[in-house]
Amino acid sequence: MDSEIERFLNEDISNGDITSDLFIDATSISNAEILSREPGVLSGRNEITQIFNHFNIESNWLFQDGDSFSDNSQIVKLNGLSKSILLSERVSLNLLGHMSGIATSTNNAVKITKQISQHTNISATRKTLPGLRKYEKYSVIVGGGLPHRYDLNEMILIKDNHSKLINNLQKSINSVRNQIGSSKKIELEVDSLESAMKAIDLDIDIILLDNMQPEDILKFMNKIKSISQKIPLTEASGGITMSNLQNYASTGVDIISMGSLTHSSKSLDFSLQII
Repeated sequence: MDSEIERFLNEDISNGDITSDLFIDATSISNAEILSREPGVLSGRNEITQIFNHFNIESNWLFQDGDSFSDNSQIVKLNGLSKSILLSERVSLNLLGHMSGIATSTNNAVKITKQISQHTNISATRKTLPGLRKYEKYSVIVGGGLPHRYDLNEMILIKDNHSKLINNLQKSINSVRNQIGSSKKIELEVDSLESAMKAIDLDIDIILLDNMQPEDILKFMNKIKSISQKIPLTEASGGITMSNLQNYASTGVDIISMGSLTHSSKSLDFSLQII
C-alpha cells in the first residue's frame, strides 16, 4: 500500500471506530456496493483497491480508470467483514470522489478544446494539494490531459520572478543550454505581446503566455505564422476556466494549462451502501 494511503487511513482510524466496535458483531460479513450519484469519469481504482486489500475486502470493479459512467451506476461490489467495510468507507469515498472529479473536469476541458483546435492539449499545473500531487496529476492523465511538471527539477521554467533576478536573460539561457544540452526543456514565461515576440529568438522550447488575453495571444499566433524559423511551442496559462476555455482554445496554442483542474474541480459524489 502506498505510504500516502497508509497515512490517510491512520488519520481517520488510528484510534479505532468506536461506533462499530460497540454496535457491530466482529464476525459479521456483509456485501456492499459503491454507487455514483452523478455522471463522470472514473479515477482511483488502483488506489481504492489498495484500501480494500488492506482490510481483506473482496472487490469486483465494473469500471476501469478512464471509463465514463452515468448517475446511479454500480461502480464496485464488495464483500468482507462488516466492520472492515465501514472502516474503509470514508477514505475510499473521499479519494475516489476527488480523483474522479479531476478526471471528469479534465475530460470536459479536453472535449471543449478538441472541438475547436485538434492539436491543442490540456495540461495541469503544480497547483496541487501537498501530499496529493501524484493522485491529482494521474487523474489529469486519466481524463486525457498532460501532467506538466511533476516537480521543480523536471523542467526549467523561467518565471517572472526569475527574470527579475537575471541580469542578461539571453546570455544566461545560452549558458544554461550549453550545460544541459537537450536533456531538459526550457520554458520562458512572458506576459505581453512584445515580450512574447522577443522570446522567439531565444534558445527555448516553450513560450508560456501567462495572464494574457485571448485576443493578444491570437495576435501573437498570427504573427509567428509568417516566421520561417523554428518556433517554440506555445502555452497559455493564467485564469483559464471552463467559462473562458473556448476563447483560449480558439487561439490555436499548443498547450492550455489550467490550475483549476486540480485546485477547483468538484469532487464527485459516491455512496457506499451495505446490501
